[in-house]
Amino acid sequence: MPNYENLILPALSLLIAALAVFFGPLISSSIARREREASLLIAKKNIIAPIRQAWINELRILLSKLTHNAAIYWSENDQNKRDEIHLNFREQRSLLALYLNPNEQNHIDLLDFVGEMEATIFGSDQEGEPQQFWHSHNRVIEQSQKILKLEWERVKNEI
Repeated sequence: MPNYENLILPALSLLIAALAVFFGPLISSSIARREREASLLIAKKNIIAPIRQAWINELRILLSKLTHNAAIYWSENDQNKRDEIHLNFREQRSLLALYLNPNEQNHIDLLDFVGEMEATIFGSDQEGEPQQFWHSHNRVIEQSQKILKLEWERVKNEI
């Protein structure tokens, strides 16, 4: 009669070796895939974060020029200078439209506020407009701050 106890240990060893041969590569490839995905995510963050930060900085500069030109136009008396400021404002507004996302409500609101500010500046020359202008000017600045803060948080969270 064969001694089954002596056969169990070699059979278990053989079974464990067979499992290691079949499942070892599967586990290794799963770990390698996860490491590859993590490396890709880090690489994307290292590429996208600086680009996004540059976009935020450019947007901030553009918004400051836009609001500055609007305020200067309001106080300028020389018509030639006013015409030049008006042209610069229009160019900056067009550029702003290209910087913003038409699918984000914050961005849509900012463009609307800039449009309101533009209407108070370049509309009619009636009395009472300075108050409307400064109100719309402040709305543009407040909305700009919201967008810049939100975008900065996105960059920070991506890092």
